[in-house]
Amino acid sequence: MRGFPTFRAATAGVVCSQIFPIFKNYNRMHARFLLPIFCAAALCATDLRGHAFGTETNYWPFWVGRDAPSAASPVPTTTPAASAASWEAAGPLAFSRPLPPFRRIDGATTADGFRPLYAEKRGPGGNLTHAYFLYPLLGYTAKERGGYAWSVLGAINHDHAPAIRPVAEEKTDNQFDLWPFYFSNQVAGSPGKSYRAVFPIHGDVPGRFFNDRVTWTLWPLYARFERNDVATTTVLWPFFRRTSGDGNHGFAFWPFFGWRGKENAYRERYLLWPLVFRNEYNLWEQQSAVKTGFLPFYYGETSPATTSRNYLLFFGRTHTTAPHNYDETRYFWPFFVQGRGERLHVNRWAPFYTHSKTPDREKTWIMWPLWKHSFWEDGQNAYERRQFAFFLYHSTWQQSFDHPTPRPANKTSVWPLYTSWSDGAGRRQIQALSPFEVFLPMNEPTRLIWSPLFALYRYEQAAPGAFRHSLLWNFVTYRREPDVREFHLGPFYSMHGNAGYKRHALLNGVVGLDRRPDRGWRPFLLKFRPEGPAFVKTGAAAPAIRHPSRRNLAYNTRGGSARPVFLAAGK
Repeated sequence: MRGFPTFRAATAGVVCSQIFPIFKNYNRMHARFLLPIFCAAALCATDLRGHAFGTETNYWPFWVGRDAPSAASPVPTTTPAASAASWEAAGPLAFSRPLPPFRRIDGATTADGFRPLYAEKRGPGGNLTHAYFLYPLLGYTAKERGGYAWSVLGAINHDHAPAIRPVAEEKTDNQFDLWPFYFSNQVAGSPGKSYRAVFPIHGDVPGRFFNDRVTWTLWPLYARFERNDVATTTVLWPFFRRTSGDGNHGFAFWPFFGWRGKENAYRERYLLWPLVFRNEYNLWEQQSAVKTGFLPFYYGETSPATTSRNYLLFFGRTHTTAPHNYDETRYFWPFFVQGRGERLHVNRWAPFYTHSKTPDREKTWIMWPLWKHSFWEDGQNAYERRQFAFFLYHSTWQQSFDHPTPRPANKTSVWPLYTSWSDGAGRRQIQALSPFEVFLPMNEPTRLIWSPLFALYRYEQAAPGAFRHSLLWNFVTYRREPDVREFHLGPFYSMHGNAGYKRHALLNGVVGLDRRPDRGWRPFLLKFRPEGPAFVKTGAAAPAIRHPSRRNLAYNTRGGSARPVFLAAGK
């Protein structure tokens, strides 16, 4: 097992600083924030003169917007689709923002809507890719070449998409489900693959419900299931059953008796299911595999590589010789089990202590279900996970073998208080509260629509030295980058600092004070945008200065006249 760095329990003070870094060194106005993460060597050498976060305009709670990040930002969010400004209005309800690259798994680059009523995602060309109405009530997905699908709670579904088939006449699938009563699919030019079925009245459905074909009439009076050329016909399901096809044959009057088999392949028989049974497999071999049961008194398995005996369900022993040697003794299954083998080690004294180990997986339980600690590998990555009471505390570390980082990537949730995420190479996020992430870690609509409604506090680090705090849905925000400082207390007070320029403003610039390198502090009126390269909208030329007392962009005065300067990001 490839190891991880040792993780020690933090003290209460350290835990507090990890959850809310904004409170660390609170007695200094512009304190340095000590983050528990090391950047990769490439990021350490990155020129951070660009800006990972755009300049903010705060009219909380009515509207809070941010300009696009600087083109020289070290964060890969500078594609044309990601250069659009983001904003929120009415607290976290109305929103529009670009999606970060690592969340563009479905072709969408931007998202907007009014939480939780409606949200949509669009692609680089503005095409609609997904739409959600009161998710998970109604969802819509656009597909390639004009296809689409929509679903209501997963019970009413419609799927219309061009078919990818070699037969030119088969143009589209047009599938509609009203679970569990109505199912249909219309394939143009292929009547044999089209169907309409009403349950339990009548249906003839190919290629669904885990079978090649399912047919029913007045279910449970009659039904037929076909799979791999084997047909099972039932009358008064589940009581009478007949099996036929491809050499298979059988009959059952469940639960009293039943049998089925295929010559020189297998035989299965039972009486008073599931109490008495005998199943034989691999009959073509010299020694077949046999499972015999007379429950609850005895259950046994024999095969060329395995012998297993169980008595009174809870006591037994297993001996395996292939593919690897393994011996297991069950004193009171599933609580007390001891297993020793070449590739598997089990030591279970449940619920007090359980430990199992294979070459690529290791798992430990203490006072089940309170504490679980596990390691595993998938060939590309190594993982470590710690859980308390399944979901109250849930933390996973991931380390790549091919692309190692100074620290493993990590995602930790303390339900419902907070979730933190780090990629191990300098990017980091923290959110409090976080009631959904531990249950739906891969659910992008929940992360987009519902999680922000509970985000009383958010911390985002785009790279070492470039981070942003947000409290009460952007009522209080603080942004810091190598050459930028920005603070907002709603629309009431704001502070900006950039390369010698400093500004304090009330009501977003109705009145305030600012200072430039070439002069001291001066009051101003009605100057709604700070000066300096860091606060100029990326990609646009600075507008001409119409009034010297209201200068809000960098300028030069060579030749005795004020001329606008085209500010290149990062210059």
